[in-house]
Amino acid sequence: MSAINLCPRNPMSSQAFAASQDLLPITQASFPEPFAQSLEFNAPVRGPWNIVHMALQIPEAHLLYICARGCLRGVIMTAAEMGAMARLSWIGLTEEELTCGLLDDRCFEAICHIVEKLSPRPPLILLYLSCVHKFVQMDYPALLARLNERFPGLRFLDCHMMPTMRKSGPTDEERTKSKMYEAIERPAKQEERAITLVGNDWPLCEQSQLFQMLHGAGYTLRELARCRSYADYQKLGTSRLLLTTHADALFAAQNLSTRLEREHIHLPASFSLTEIQSNLTTLSQILGIPLPDLSAQKAAALNELCALQNSLGKRPITIDYTLSMRPLSLARLLIEQNFCVTHVFLDAIAAPEEDDFRWLQQHAKDLLLVYTRAPAWRFAEQRATCLKPQGDEVLALGQKAAFFSGTNHFVNCVAGGGLYDYAAITTLVRLMREALEKPKDRRRVIQYKGLGLPSCLSGQLCHPRLAKTKAAKNAATHASVSTTKGFA
Repeated sequence: MSAINLCPRNPMSSQAFAASQDLLPITQASFPEPFAQSLEFNAPVRGPWNIVHMALQIPEAHLLYICARGCLRGVIMTAAEMGAMARLSWIGLTEEELTCGLLDDRCFEAICHIVEKLSPRPPLILLYLSCVHKFVQMDYPALLARLNERFPGLRFLDCHMMPTMRKSGPTDEERTKSKMYEAIERPAKQEERAITLVGNDWPLCEQSQLFQMLHGAGYTLRELARCRSYADYQKLGTSRLLLTTHADALFAAQNLSTRLEREHIHLPASFSLTEIQSNLTTLSQILGIPLPDLSAQKAAALNELCALQNSLGKRPITIDYTLSMRPLSLARLLIEQNFCVTHVFLDAIAAPEEDDFRWLQQHAKDLLLVYTRAPAWRFAEQRATCLKPQGDEVLALGQKAAFFSGTNHFVNCVAGGGLYDYAAITTLVRLMREALEKPKDRRRVIQYKGLGLPSCLSGQLCHPRLAKTKAAKNAATHASVSTTKGFA
């Protein structure tokens, strides 16, 4: 196939490209890290989930953070914006605890103080220790042993918040997702016709062919996102098979698979028509269930794309990695269908995207990759000058794409939104049409933390899984281990 060049050429000169390390034609990018690591900027886009949002999915669990006061600010604000303060406690560390050999005893005393005040007492406490504990070589196992002896029957999980180690090993999000399943007890027997989908922030779309195939074959699909009680949470361990669709859930699924001795299969979410068919065929073969004729769904997805492209013409489209973990797969699908994709905003290229990356290098040579963490992008003038086209002529897919492109016409979706297979394509087309017809207030929308979760800022009611009554919220417990202030 020859190179596809349907869009107006980007106005930046080749000299400007060469001088920029944060904006690259895909032909000049390298896999898997196209950009050099340096000082980083965090765009003011709050929709993607953080470790607080993720952990609060466990019904009835309580989160307890122990870290420096500056780090606590973001954690507390997240819980406050969700109206979930009753499910969060915190301990602020001081220099005295860290430098005078007081850390272990003070943390134990403060945790005990908090637990004794919790009513009703939760079945599970996620204990978030931080990088400062690692710096001073705190004995985690000894702390947990003391807590288990003090509170028999109450489960503590030693979670971690390690922003200083974000570049090495599993990320905080991957570690949290793994810990979230660690409290699941091994059941006496397993359910042969049940599957647990591990690590998805959003429930799997019921219109997806994957969901329909399982439902039609009499399988129960269990997901943390659908749990409404701690008992529901424990049932996640009864399934005979573990399934993942996103790469950031692999660490959690592999650990859970080993501990429970369950088979695990990975069917990565993708916008490739070939990969979609392959995934569903694999599922059919592993489970021994019928593979339906999917030609109608495939044709419908292509027809929807064709109709939308006829409406859009050469209107520029930008994509970011927060909408989907497969932004290059999405870019390839749209370019194959003659859409004008100008920019993909990402920081690294995941392993499953290598084939799409190589294809785009050959067939979409004007496509630009943009480093979202570049400090230069904090200036609106710099974005307006370098990231053209700008403004409402652009259709953005994702919140970061909307921010960097300066457009109010954007698809407001994070982490895949639970979309999968051909249903993901048809749903995305519908969302793109809605974004074209009904512009959003970009500045207001992208400030809400944890898209899809309750937010006090937007006036939504709090979900019963995530918050209790107003009276309980007012009784939220926190503590300080300062010797001067005692337990606040």
